[in-house]
Amino acid sequence: MTFLKITFSTLLLSLLGTNIFGFGPCDRMKCKNRVLNDTLFVDKDYDCKYTRLIPNRNKKGYGGKDEHQKPVVQISNGATLSNCIIGARKKYKAADGIHCVGNCKIKNVFHEKVGEDAITLLGTDPNSQYIIDGGGAQNAGGKVVQFDGAGNLTIRNFYMKNVYAGIASCGNCLKQYRNRRINVENLIVENLTKGQFIVGVNGNYGDKATLKNITIKGKSKRQVYPCKIFEGNNQGKESPVRSMQPDKDHCILIDKLHISADDTKK
Repeated sequence: MTFLKITFSTLLLSLLGTNIFGFGPCDRMKCKNRVLNDTLFVDKDYDCKYTRLIPNRNKKGYGGKDEHQKPVVQISNGATLSNCIIGARKKYKAADGIHCVGNCKIKNVFHEKVGEDAITLLGTDPNSQYIIDGGGAQNAGGKVVQFDGAGNLTIRNFYMKNVYAGIASCGNCLKQYRNRRINVENLIVENLTKGQFIVGVNGNYGDKATLKNITIKGKSKRQVYPCKIFEGNNQGKESPVRSMQPDKDHCILIDKLHISADDTKK
């Protein structure tokens, strides 16, 4: 694994360039809260104007890692969700975050307390395009982005903090898809769980991840992997790891990983 040291001032410039100050906008201003008793369905462009969406845990799930909780937001094919805060009531997490069921854009959306996953991609068309631009996710006991469907994911200018793992193709879905593409650029990862990955792909299904300008911070910064390559299956079984190193076929690093010189404990 190849690393490049950078100074804290360089990291700060990177943060400024991706519009990240603290974790999210509610760290800097008062956000309105909106309690949702059911999933918010987005079928066109929807701007939350930095409203915090709080799921009713009695209606949508308590926000643990259990499968099949209801999403807070479901984005229809061709729709865009922007400037939202996905929050939760005190002591709970945010059910199953956002579901994209086809082509979608998620712009400047912040997940304060990730439940099952922050974002799940469910399109069935191999030409589906999912774009996550800006925003971030923190406090996740599982993955941030779960890629269950088919198609191509682009994620850029994103921040992950205090999360178990990053972005992953489904390793054991009963319906599997081939040749998923994951393109990650301008990502900052802080306090990823030791031994875990930024991107996980299924080598046997032809998945490919490309990573560019990735910055790693926190106590685990030298103990995490840019990629893990799995042997996926469609039987619901645990998927074994084939490799934990970048290669030319399934995990491509465009440049060196940036390891922050800032050792501030957070």
